[in-house]
Amino acid sequence: MRYVSCRDDQGSVADESACFHLPKPSATEMCTVTPCGQWKPLEWSSCSVTCGQGKATRQVICINYSDQLVDRSECDPDDLPATEQDCSMSPCHPNSHDYGRPIHPFLYPDHRLKLHPGGSPNRNRAHIPGGNQWRIGPWGACSSTCAGGFQRRVVVCQDENGYTANNCDEKSKPMEQRSCESGPCPQWAYGNWGECTKPCGAGTRTRLVVCQRPNGERFTDLSCEILDKPPDREQCNVQDCPRDAAWSAGPWSSCSVSCGRGQKHRSVYCLSKEGRHVEEDYCKHLAKPNVQKKCRGGRCPKWKAGDWGQCSVSCGQGVQRRTVRCHSGTPKATEEAECDPAGRPPPQRDCHLPECPTHRWAAGEWQACMKTCGEASRYRKVVCVDENKQLQNSGYCDASKRPPEIESCGLPPCEYVWITGEWSECSVTCGKGYRQRLVSCSEIYTGKDHYEYGYQNTVNCPGTQPPNIQPCYLGECPVSASWRVGNWGSCSVTCGVGVMHRSVQCLTNDDQVSSLCHADLKPEERRTCHNVHDCELPRSCKDVKNLKGVTEDGEYFLQVKGKTLKVYCSGMQTDSPKEYVTLVNGDAENFSEVYGYRLHNPTECPYNGSRREDCQCRKDYTAAGFSTFSKVRLDLNTMQIITTDLQFAQTHDGRPVPYATAGDCYSAAKCPQVFDNSIS
Repeated sequence: MRYVSCRDDQGSVADESACFHLPKPSATEMCTVTPCGQWKPLEWSSCSVTCGQGKATRQVICINYSDQLVDRSECDPDDLPATEQDCSMSPCHPNSHDYGRPIHPFLYPDHRLKLHPGGSPNRNRAHIPGGNQWRIGPWGACSSTCAGGFQRRVVVCQDENGYTANNCDEKSKPMEQRSCESGPCPQWAYGNWGECTKPCGAGTRTRLVVCQRPNGERFTDLSCEILDKPPDREQCNVQDCPRDAAWSAGPWSSCSVSCGRGQKHRSVYCLSKEGRHVEEDYCKHLAKPNVQKKCRGGRCPKWKAGDWGQCSVSCGQGVQRRTVRCHSGTPKATEEAECDPAGRPPPQRDCHLPECPTHRWAAGEWQACMKTCGEASRYRKVVCVDENKQLQNSGYCDASKRPPEIESCGLPPCEYVWITGEWSECSVTCGKGYRQRLVSCSEIYTGKDHYEYGYQNTVNCPGTQPPNIQPCYLGECPVSASWRVGNWGSCSVTCGVGVMHRSVQCLTNDDQVSSLCHADLKPEERRTCHNVHDCELPRSCKDVKNLKGVTEDGEYFLQVKGKTLKVYCSGMQTDSPKEYVTLVNGDAENFSEVYGYRLHNPTECPYNGSRREDCQCRKDYTAAGFSTFSKVRLDLNTMQIITTDLQFAQTHDGRPVPYATAGDCYSAAKCPQVFDNSIS
């Protein structure tokens, strides 16, 4: 609200009719404030006692202006209504007894009176000699709801069989009537008169009039004598207002505080009817308006603590933590400096759990996943140790608290793509030849910053495999011929002297049969072969051991599929010796390698594809390794090398690489790929 008046050109207050030709400014406008919570007390409970002095309690909740329940911190704790008050019931009778639960009603079958006790068998009877006894019923309701009354109950004399009797002792007869007090009757109570609505000229003032008991318990107006209700409204300041001078109040100032409780002030002047300031004595016959009033700013910031977290340990002494922040009750952020640092709740406290057992489970580091995508698991070692971290039997530790030894790697699904290398040079310098390139099915690891490539089964890749060989033609070659020889065939005998054959042909450059070759230069087509060894040779290393009684590892001749082979027998001390082929050049030239360096940018091709360790690379390829071989194992049944046997292999770097295996993921660009694999 604000004060709006009509003024003349000297600034004095004028009659509003002098300003009728001008639009009058608004004296009020809507304003928006943060909704405040307000306390709402619920109904008082019954008195805690049935006689004498007791306590009545009630619940007080915090609600907003829409009667919705809000957090108690939204309401002012200084304004919290009382939650407990004294209450008075009727005085306790000196001979009264608390009979616990109410007894059952009377039943009169066959002219006998049965009273069922609510507690022990003797609680509703008074014993007398001879077996007859007084029996009592429950007290009836009080005859008055307030200001005192009386209660009645049934008292009868019965014999031991429950029949009505007449010879009970009258002196011990329990009382049949007693006074009861339901508390004082409610009466009209009224407060002080409020301010008059007008300083003069007949105003109105009001006051609160309620029906209540002396302890403050309120009732509806119908519970009190309605005709005696004091008035709650009356006229005031009925005297005529003087026309010479009147009080004039200015607008209220802003609240003196930005939060909490404060005061507002305003100026009050005594003005003449012409609008001039005059002495206050001219207005002293009128009630002077208040020059200050209480006000309340926004809610003051205060510390707000969250719930305590779990203890930092599962046994012994640890620490609990919670969040503590400065809260203003508004959506905007509040700096901690706005709250009183002295009143800051502690953000942590000690917690004490049962003493730790002397034996506990100790878990090692998780091993790296063998895969980088798809379903995979990783493992770790879990052992039972004592307080000195010495390994103990697992039975000393709690099996229910054993940490897991295996867990899923949680890898993304695998994706595959065909990778092709550059075409090689043509296999001939003239005529028809072929050229080839590397084609592999590679896995794309989408979880990394850059693509990584590895070799997978070709069935994983989508679509048809790109060709890895294609014909090439470099023009007709000049016609010339030369002798071409094939490989020597097998010896005609497995032992002793025999004959070997091979094919010898005169062929041109384009592999056509020709007669242009010199007969004197024709290589031989057959020659003798002589096996100096005994024709009865063992067929396996196991035969060598069993037939000749040899137990030392070494080189031996075996007859395999009609051929005599020199084989290294290993494990001759065991029941199952194994056959190995000794590589002529040893491990110096027989190695398998998967190159470990990969370019950060797999699409470039630095140094023309040559491998250099000073490249912009990372060495994190999990399948990389370098192994050398001096011997390889031979499967005599299939006459194939068992590439995964690493008994006579040495791994110099990374993971073991099977024999005849090689590759790298140096670059995905179309540049020469280096696949080092030397079998000699």
